Amino acid sequence: MDGFEISDTLGRMKRALWLTSALLLLAGCSQTPTPAVARRESDVSLLRKAQEAAIEAFASRNADHMVSAYSADASLMFPNSAILQGENLRTAIRALAADPNFSIQFSTDRVEVAKSGEIGYTRGTYTMTMSDRDPKQVLREKGKYVTIYSRQADGSWKMMEDINNADAPAIPVAPAK
Repeated sequence: MDGFEISDTLGRMKRALWLTSALLLLAGCSQTPTPAVARRESDVSLLRKAQEAAIEAFASRNADHMVSAYSADASLMFPNSAILQGENLRTAIRALAADPNFSIQFSTDRVEVAKSGEIGYTRGTYTMTMSDRDPKQVLREKGKYVTIYSRQADGSWKMMEDINNADAPAIPVAPAK
């Protein structure tokens, strides 16, 4: 009889342990998002807004707004050009803004932020229209880009590495009227 009671007790203990494990597993699956997940979603949203503001700055052709989207130590990498930083970056942006034929459209297909929340990136395609060295010649370039953003001390996002890559050589187009 003693053997029966011990095996019966062990059986009940195994069932109780299995039931407890199953309940813990189910409870773990139904938890609300953790604060880290909510923070990451907020970071992605804020980065998306920063990119939208940068796109608006480029669309406005306001050189000061365009330059302000970049961090102080940013790098800009255009096709067939050296890496632009500091005053060279600002000069290139001002030249784009001053070009009467300049326009650019972006289509973003990815926005990501590192778990640390310190850096993030955007990726997509662009179409840029600009003057050639001969101001009477207008060119259109299509390509793709990746922009790495860094979170600033004030919590804002600024571009720190901006690279674009043309799909093909720019083609001549009729000037906009």
